[in-house]
Amino acid sequence: MSRARILLVGGAGVFGSRLALGLAATVDADVLIAGRDLAKAQKAARDTGSAGALSLDRASAKSADIAALNVRLVIDAAGPFQGADLSFARACVGAGSDYIDLADARDFVAAFPSLDAEARRKGARAITGASSTPAITHAALDELTAGWTRIDSVHAGISAGNRAPRGRSVIEAILAWVGAPVRVYMAGRWQEKPGWSGTTRRRVADTGRRRFALAETPDLDLIPQRFATREDAVFTAGLELGVLHGGTSLIGRLRRLGIIRDPRPMAGMLQRMAMLVHTFGSDRGCMFVEAIGRDANDLPTRAEWTLAAPAVEGPFTPTLPALALARKLIAGEPVEPGARACVSILSLADLQGDFARHGLKTEIVRERLAGPFEMALGADFVRLPMAVQASHSQGPVMRFCGTARVEGATPLGWLVARVFGFPRKADAAKVAVKKTIVSPGRETWERTIGGSRFRSDIRLDGPGRVTERFGPFIFTLALGADETRHVMRIAGWRLGWLPLPGFLAPRSIAIESVSEHGLFTFDVPIAAPLLGRLTRYKGELRNMNIEEHAT
Repeated sequence: MSRARILLVGGAGVFGSRLALGLAATVDADVLIAGRDLAKAQKAARDTGSAGALSLDRASAKSADIAALNVRLVIDAAGPFQGADLSFARACVGAGSDYIDLADARDFVAAFPSLDAEARRKGARAITGASSTPAITHAALDELTAGWTRIDSVHAGISAGNRAPRGRSVIEAILAWVGAPVRVYMAGRWQEKPGWSGTTRRRVADTGRRRFALAETPDLDLIPQRFATREDAVFTAGLELGVLHGGTSLIGRLRRLGIIRDPRPMAGMLQRMAMLVHTFGSDRGCMFVEAIGRDANDLPTRAEWTLAAPAVEGPFTPTLPALALARKLIAGEPVEPGARACVSILSLADLQGDFARHGLKTEIVRERLAGPFEMALGADFVRLPMAVQASHSQGPVMRFCGTARVEGATPLGWLVARVFGFPRKADAAKVAVKKTIVSPGRETWERTIGGSRFRSDIRLDGPGRVTERFGPFIFTLALGADETRHVMRIAGWRLGWLPLPGFLAPRSIAIESVSEHGLFTFDVPIAAPLLGRLTRYKGELRNMNIEEHAT
């Protein structure tokens, strides 16, 4: 019986050549390297130990061309896939061949299911996105969130080491969406944000702090679809060197201003410029996938999977899902015919052998996300009325809405009230509150009362105490709890780390309790010595988490 044949398109590229090495090492099949440049394909075949090479232009290939090659599986690693049509995948399906690609293009992956009916008719398995995104992201999320009762947010990101090879097609793919509007699910709704915006810094495993910015990938659609995230579903990417990451951000701003219309023609120039700093930074790539929600025991939880690649091995990472899937198909393992994205097909267990072969270090960390009030009150927390307990324990993200009566500031306190963003006088102001547990013992509160919005950061400060930060001012709150109410009293304050005189501290004894209708109520008076009242807002809130669960 003759050996199966695999056609690898783009096998001379940065990722394709590494995939060819993996196929030669782990798959029982003859691999043919295909590309428009026959000489490059032949060299790649020799370098990777592949069976042969041929000239093929995927843009013009027809089903008859693929059928004539008598290949069982076609893998497209050429890229870029942004803006590409499905003609080559359609030709492979039409020939009855199985098909895999490494597409990370959102538009390409979204359009791919249109091939499903033809693939099923032909009995072909056509899988797109067998790469870092979405394949690895979803394999990690399936592991992290197994059995969870709710997923509030997902944040994933990938960063290549600065000394990793940069293919022009990869640069073009990134430039396709840098500065362009990207549709993303954030803060519980779909909205548009500029690509490569919102840069944050994050420590990933032992690779140090890396920069990450919004990236347009298939995960922006697939994560909300599969995991029903309530708040956020964000995928980010970053460059290790600040000068390159910041330079990419600058290109995005110039595009938004209309100074640059399409940065993709700059790919060659940017590739050469990046080589000027190629010796800086490291050759270590990394990836993370973080999920925040309520676990199988319905407890607020944060779970994170990380991957750190040693020198030289990082560029293998995007090829590993395609390699694992190729092994499944060639070995005859059951994979349903049809055309779809590479989600719920591969598990972390399917990838673990290849991770280990390349020295890729992976780790899963889980932590319980108890809020600061629950931790500070300890055993007294369960004494509180259920509605009050729920207002502090239904995280990681809690939303409330209701109304409040607001007593405005005195004439002397008006300016201070405006600085803090406290609400203006109103008889029945609409109220919306969002509480987010950031880490154990720490959460943020975002309040909208009438037309005023203000935010604070609350942290555990020890038994019976928390701190609440408004800008540079930090207030220590002493807590009390019984069967009827929760009391918070200002017991001290400081500016940063500088303690401030107690006799000048604002006065506040805030009370949380339950109305006769069973709703959560609040009464928050805040006054300052010499200035008088800064604000007082009193009302009741509906806990949207509880109502959503009941629905």
